[in-house]
Amino acid sequence: MQTYDAVNTIVNIIKNNIEKIGRQLRIIEVCGTHTVSIYRNGFHTLFKGYIDFISGPGCPVCVTHEGYINNLIELAKMNYTIYTFGDLLKVPGKSMSLAEARAEGAKIKIMYSPVDIVENISENEEAIIAAIGFETTVPAFALSIEKVLERGLKNVKFACELKTIDQPLKVLLKDHIKVDGLILPGHVATILGVDGFKFVEEFKIPSVISGFEKYDILLSLMSLTQSILDSDFTVKNEYKRVVKKEGNTVAKRYIERFFDRTDAYFRGLGLIEGGGLRLKSEYSAFSVQLKYDYESLSNSACRCADVLTGKLKPFECPLFEKVCTPQTPKGACMVSQEGSCNAYFRFGKWK
Repeated sequence: MQTYDAVNTIVNIIKNNIEKIGRQLRIIEVCGTHTVSIYRNGFHTLFKGYIDFISGPGCPVCVTHEGYINNLIELAKMNYTIYTFGDLLKVPGKSMSLAEARAEGAKIKIMYSPVDIVENISENEEAIIAAIGFETTVPAFALSIEKVLERGLKNVKFACELKTIDQPLKVLLKDHIKVDGLILPGHVATILGVDGFKFVEEFKIPSVISGFEKYDILLSLMSLTQSILDSDFTVKNEYKRVVKKEGNTVAKRYIERFFDRTDAYFRGLGLIEGGGLRLKSEYSAFSVQLKYDYESLSNSACRCADVLTGKLKPFECPLFEKVCTPQTPKGACMVSQEGSCNAYFRFGKWK
């Protein structure tokens, strides 16, 4: 069968499944990379009237709050060098972004790998590494700490705002959102495995672990709509070439060696018990103490919180496309290329 015919067959099966169910489905893609792939490939228009895609809280930049940015800027003013992933630069803090602070002279540098930083840093540079991300990137920070220990470095610390995916998903599914199915994050699943998402079955909502290519997503939608049709709540794995049942056991051991669970603040979801990771007490000398005033967080006009909890589509935010664009982002969902507002802006065809 030709590729075109094969794709058409899969699309027709998905639509036929939904027609048998008898209503438009609400499906949440947890990971920002899935959001981008869905919009880049036009699936939101291909399945218009069949599937209402909702963006979830799986973009690490999007769920990072202003208080963390403010802390990094204050540390930069104390003459530390801040190393950060580039997509965090434009996230608005309370008064400015890291990019704006850098323009005013703060020592803020982009990193591509924290491991590279600690392997090459001078012992004369007082450095703080901005550690954000979900389980996908946590092993890299764990390996970085191991390198710090091997080199005996005393001048490198970590500002940890690391997140776990299970707790916010539990909060979202329990208290915030009603959906028919979930597309689970393939990146995180490479670390946690299928077993790491078995908790979703407790909510009686069908789910599927998906890769990120267009064919991955189509096959995942075919599997997911069949599960919805059959009321099958078993977590399905359509990313078998990468995701194993038990996950990456070496990476998980690294995480367990260096980190403990802690409460964490998510933009849009608030403070979540057990939603983050902090360095274990024996490594606390390498951790920066951060101070947050949660009450003062969030630009009241920015609706990132409602977008991340499925209450609002990006184009329904009064700032969208008017004063909030990828060049002038007001919220993290527009900053990151994996953010739903950014994806809508570039690929949405929302009108």
